[in-house]
Amino acid sequence: MKGAKLQIVRRFRASPEKVFAACTNPSVMARWFGPKDFRVIELNADVRKDGTFAFRMVGPPGEMAAEGTYEVVERPTRLVHTWRWTDGPAAFPPDGIVSRISYDFSADGTGTRLTFTQEGLRDQDEADSHEQGWDEALDKLGAILGEPA
Repeated sequence: MKGAKLQIVRRFRASPEKVFAACTNPSVMARWFGPKDFRVIELNADVRKDGTFAFRMVGPPGEMAAEGTYEVVERPTRLVHTWRWTDGPAAFPPDGIVSRISYDFSADGTGTRLTFTQEGLRDQDEADSHEQGWDEALDKLGAILGEPA
């Protein structure tokens, strides 16, 4: 896939099954999706190959929304879906670009190593912005999984 790419590696003190579940259960996803100052107000996910997801969050710049399609669902080792912004405030208008997000889960001692990758972003500035947001979201995921804040 062309475009800029970001990658974040995290370790969690939870099994791959538990981390995978937190990334695929809509009620849990709604608790950690989005940067620290954002709150999910709607999230629907049909987590299966060719299933779709859509979510809307609100934060300091206003409401933002994205959608995608699941391309790979291999419980509990790999999850891949597309990502496209569908709504945003004037400062962050949707650009129509479809990127791809992959989550790779592997056992790491008594926990899990998650490699999160997003590719196909417009440019490095967009990749840096997304990396900050996903890094904060993964902090929230860690808190849900019982990691120190």
